[in-house]
Amino acid sequence: MCRATPARVTRIEGRHSLAGVGRSRDFSSLSTPEPFTVGDYVMHYAGLILERLDPVEAESILEALAATDALAQVETPI
Repeated sequence: MCRATPARVTRIEGRHSLAGVGRSRDFSSLSTPEPFTVGDYVMHYAGLILERLDPVEAESILEALAATDALAQVETPI
């Protein structure tokens, strides 16, 4: 399953950035006209940065995704 996820910009090189959460890092195209800076939270999907996120909103989304992933790991009895 593919999903857009929040990521934090760690490096910018021209129209590309290195962004990620935890140990995961991906180069992404800065596909929006708004400027980004290192440290910004962004919504990342399929190698594209879609928009800047408020840090509180990004952390909330990351927590919800972590909870969803944890539930997916729980085995249910048949």
